[in-house]
Amino acid sequence: MSDTSKQRPPAEAPKRGDAAWRAAREAVAGRNDQARKLGRERRDRRNEQHAAAARAADLHERTELAKRRP
Repeated sequence: MSDTSKQRPPAEAPKRGDAAWRAAREAVAGRNDQARKLGRERRDRRNEQHAAAARAADLHERTELAKRRP
């Protein structure tokens, strides 16, 4: 008698030929999509920070100019 709790499902056969090429191509495309998304998020975050800093500098400049006005 054998213990069925230790049985493993059969391993998937490695892909060959066109199937392997397609799988590799899809993996690269997936990594590229993920990198593009991450880059977009980083650029958006940096642009938002830059815009906030510019607004703060503009507000500061306006208040300084308003103080100088007689």
